Amino acid sequence: KSYRRPNLTRNFIPIPNTKHSSSKSKSTKYPRQRTMQSQSLGTGRIMETGSLTLRPNSAAEGTDKFYLQTHYDRQGGIQVGAEPDAVDGDGDTGDTKLPTGSVIGYEDPIMLTQSTHSFLFTERTYSTPFNFALSVLAISYLCLLLALVNNLLSGSPGNLANVPVGVEWDVKVAQYLALMIGLIMEEEIPESLYLLRMISKRTLLAQAPDLKYRNFIFSALARIVMGYLFYLNMFVVVVQATGIVDIFFDVLALQFLQQVDDIAFRLAKWDVFGKRIKRASTKGSFRTEFHKLPFARRRKMSIFVKVMYFFNFLLLMCGMTLITVNQLRGHYQCKSITVTFGDDIWENAIVLNSTTGDVEGWDLIYSYFNGVYVRQGKTHAGRPVYVEQNKFDGNPFKVKIGAIIKYCKEERAWVFMHEHIRKDESTKDHDCPWLMRSPETDSYNLLEVSGDWTIWTGTINIGATFQTSCNSCNSEAECNFHGECAANQTCICDSEDISGFQVNTYSGTHCEFARPCGEIQGEAGDVWDVIFMDSDASIWKAYGRAVYRHKLGTGNITHGGANDSTMLIYSGSRWFYEVYEGTLDKGPDYWMQYSEEMHSFWDRVYTEKTRAVSDPSNRPDPVAVDFFVIGRKGEKFGPLGELIPVNDHQLANGIVDQQSYGGYFECILNSSSIPDFLAENLGE
Repeated sequence: KSYRRPNLTRNFIPIPNTKHSSSKSKSTKYPRQRTMQSQSLGTGRIMETGSLTLRPNSAAEGTDKFYLQTHYDRQGGIQVGAEPDAVDGDGDTGDTKLPTGSVIGYEDPIMLTQSTHSFLFTERTYSTPFNFALSVLAISYLCLLLALVNNLLSGSPGNLANVPVGVEWDVKVAQYLALMIGLIMEEEIPESLYLLRMISKRTLLAQAPDLKYRNFIFSALARIVMGYLFYLNMFVVVVQATGIVDIFFDVLALQFLQQVDDIAFRLAKWDVFGKRIKRASTKGSFRTEFHKLPFARRRKMSIFVKVMYFFNFLLLMCGMTLITVNQLRGHYQCKSITVTFGDDIWENAIVLNSTTGDVEGWDLIYSYFNGVYVRQGKTHAGRPVYVEQNKFDGNPFKVKIGAIIKYCKEERAWVFMHEHIRKDESTKDHDCPWLMRSPETDSYNLLEVSGDWTIWTGTINIGATFQTSCNSCNSEAECNFHGECAANQTCICDSEDISGFQVNTYSGTHCEFARPCGEIQGEAGDVWDVIFMDSDASIWKAYGRAVYRHKLGTGNITHGGANDSTMLIYSGSRWFYEVYEGTLDKGPDYWMQYSEEMHSFWDRVYTEKTRAVSDPSNRPDPVAVDFFVIGRKGEKFGPLGELIPVNDHQLANGIVDQQSYGGYFECILNSSSIPDFLAENLGE
């Protein structure tokens, strides 16, 4: 017999046909729909895969109804399509499948999280599973806290998170992406808020009366706090990173710490921690499907969850943006540094004389450029530019042009240079006419550059001395315990009151120099004392050391004239006996102006003013240092000329009657005579 398909139209759900919306519309009573699987129907087929077939009923063509057949698939929801004859392939063009991608989804049942954190409210307080859950929670918290403290230990008051002074652009992009990925990976906060949103106190007690709602709240809050601790850790490790791989490894490591509870729960189900904890993990509470609250009751909580998620995203992005802006502005760079060069000399350096405009050959002693360098406002290649300051008080030169230290991308190195000094006249327009160059590096921090520097002394030489130190402080230890670290991170050196005058007992950017001897005497009986610039007992200094003037005695070795000023001035690495001709009657304003612009190289003090020079010294005064009289000059004597020991010179000229060895000067000002000394000198 031929089989005739039955008309099952009564089992279909009529829905409005928007194409015929103007047609008559009558209310229809829908009979209860039956569940069908893989049944051939008169008008189509319902697929086991969960597809949904929609076709017009032949009896209802031209009306406002379509008939909807459904099959609920737990894994895929209800699938809707729209291709003729796409379901049964029987050639019946009446079969219509709605557009692919139109999904009538479903929500997972609301169930408790399978985590040891759930033991905090599914088990009795202080029971074995409860204590086990507390232990797992404590381990996660402890690991996150240890990681946070360890990452913050190396921070400083101005940079608590120890943010690097700068990173490459690809690392910066990876930092933003890592924060986004971490926000998505973090599940403690959204899952806790979801459960609080979906399970009310009434619902929990109705379907699981043995559970305590206050413990349920405690568990959710503990997870939320852990989530924010994860965010904080993630933010710190991301902003501290300087490599892309390090960023993602660190974020994944932190995510692992959050998964300890999930791993412990699975192990508990496998009976790893004992029968009691296994029973707790297989309790019926974890299979209970809680009724969802009506939308009107959960609407506010739903908005709150979305707002919190957006707030977390905004907080992370704003924090990262602030870090980026500070790095671009050089906020984490050292603002002032002290640079120390070695005693290297470049004879006949190519120098543009700014006074005459001529290119001349001068002897360049690199230590002349020792001193304070301050960061400019602008950057070069994303890194700071440090500019040489004057040798008196560390402020900018008013007339002279200071040397600079910057990063050169062409060399992939930090370089020391001056716009008026070149290795070759043809390189005057070169962007980086370096005189000293660091090893190749991508570091944004000059203080972190290590290795031998290359120096130009007419030829390239490797192994030059180049030392840097930041002039800021974070503690009294960085002031050598001889002063206090002020709020602006500068050292305020100790002082004492002497006859109403506040006199520093130590000086230097880190209070590293003891108070210099106020009055010294040479072996020939010549007496020298420090020069006070004003009435507040501040001393004229050059390169951080006191300047001495000749006071008494005619046997001094500098041979100054009656109208000349004879001084003992530090020049970066050595003490110079200098004679300033015809300046004896100059007033304080003249010497103040000179001190602010004085530079041993640009003033050519060794060539034009110096009569004697000391051995290299780092002392705050010239006591216990050997001196040499400058004799003949010429190629055979080198750039410093003929150096005759002072004792030999004095012996040969009858200034002393016996040979002596050691330093030339000694301190003759004891503590009891300091008040009289100050009163005498400051009263002048």
